[in-house]
Amino acid sequence: MQAPKPVPFVMGGYMPPAARGWRRELKAALLIDFAVIYGVLLAMFAYNFLVELLAPLAIFALLIIWMLPDTENPPRRLLFGLMWALLVAQLVWPDYLAVDAMGLPWITALRLITLPLGLIFLISLSVSPSMRSNVKQIIASAPKVWQFLVVFMVLAFVSVGYSSSPAISMDRYVIALLYWTLPFFVGAYVFAQPGRAMALIWLLWATILFLCAMGLWEERLGQVPWGPHIPSFLAIQDESVLRILTGAARAATGIYRVQSKFSTSLGFAEFLGLTTPFIVHMLVAAKNWIVRIAALATLPLMFYCIVATDSRLGIVGFFLSFLFYLFFWGFLRRAQDKESLIGTAVIVAYPAVFIAFLASTMVVPQISAMVWGSGAQQASTEARQEQYRQGIPMVIARPWGYGIGRGASQLGFVNRAGIGTIDTYVLAIALEVGILGLITYFGMFIAAIYAGAIAVQSARDRETRLLIPLVIALAIFIVIKTILSQLDNHPLVFVLLGATVALTYRVQQSQKDGDYALYKPCVITPCTIRGTWDDRS
Repeated sequence: MQAPKPVPFVMGGYMPPAARGWRRELKAALLIDFAVIYGVLLAMFAYNFLVELLAPLAIFALLIIWMLPDTENPPRRLLFGLMWALLVAQLVWPDYLAVDAMGLPWITALRLITLPLGLIFLISLSVSPSMRSNVKQIIASAPKVWQFLVVFMVLAFVSVGYSSSPAISMDRYVIALLYWTLPFFVGAYVFAQPGRAMALIWLLWATILFLCAMGLWEERLGQVPWGPHIPSFLAIQDESVLRILTGAARAATGIYRVQSKFSTSLGFAEFLGLTTPFIVHMLVAAKNWIVRIAALATLPLMFYCIVATDSRLGIVGFFLSFLFYLFFWGFLRRAQDKESLIGTAVIVAYPAVFIAFLASTMVVPQISAMVWGSGAQQASTEARQEQYRQGIPMVIARPWGYGIGRGASQLGFVNRAGIGTIDTYVLAIALEVGILGLITYFGMFIAAIYAGAIAVQSARDRETRLLIPLVIALAIFIVIKTILSQLDNHPLVFVLLGATVALTYRVQQSQKDGDYALYKPCVITPCTIRGTWDDRS
């Protein structure tokens, strides 16, 4: 009697392989030939075409991830941990302290984290139907945001094909995928979980104190404190890094400009301007008086550091935080209590307050110098005007752009140091990805601001009311990008964009589920912006 054939072991979710035949043998031979040719090309041209040669491996990795069997146990804890590691690396670690391996891009802390973060996120989506459904529901709460983002990334990818330097454009596109798109989607998922948005605010506050302390130390030394103590394996011998470590001073005044861990003082000023709304919110909304006093003490420290950067955009962001927050406070108080005299008075008087502030920036010499600049900043203003004069005709001549990452080189404008530069991100995006790219880029932030502003009217608990500073921070970011093209804070901004969508989703879910029945009627007061749980909580 013939013995039965052994049954091959097959993992759950897979099918046993088909019987071997000549077609399968041919496919295996072709695969081996491809691997041999690919290995030869990688050995010969990896130094000049590394990104292009790694593309097949990336596609192969995505195929393997797609083939993974479904399970309801994705590595969520690892995903959350990597997200926090990304934030710490972005907020604290200087991006120019990296390992410079021959033939490879700089191995920075952000790259060491974003690569496994992206891998874990894709694996989690592949193996968990419930997580896919959850992410879909979250981003669907503000659909225009992710739609504008996807369209922008598609336009950026297409621009690589007609770029004057496809290799550079592809490198910039990969950076945009890892530093912009990935933080948005992961942030939307992570900060939809209760408690994590509040933890983000505490992390931002701790980072503000740390970076301001480093800034004060730097101001005293006249250079970044870690400059003379960088270990050899993190010391990159590049002109741009040496320029950062040397520091900068405004040519007209000779005053040193504090930059903290950022590549320029403008990046530090932008960060402080973007985070000011969160400290203002803690000052107004915190129940604990110690927290409110600490927030009150933090604001002057932030303002001093902004002044030390000698940057107008930081001052603008700082002042706008208070103006925008005043509007939100009055608007929400009026929305929740139609008979509120204070809320009505704030809304009615707000245009006069805003006009009075603008007038003060033109009449009061000290404020005018900080916001609009003086003779010392005249060269910067003239440079920005000249860039628009040169760039707008180029955008009109080629409305589809010149390729992502190629805006500054295509414009050809150089500063007094002979370095190619472009000062406004509006012009940079238009030159790189075209007019449609400009619309979709700023459209995603405007859509998030609108969705968050609508949702915050129905927010009752302390965490969902963080939509107030989130929306204000995104509005300030749009204002700053009209005068700054640097990308130092982009990963953080896209995390905030994702958090805005996440909290919008939580508000909408609470409305659908009727969770707000657990709340007592809440009226916003100057001392608190929070919901009050009743005894059932």
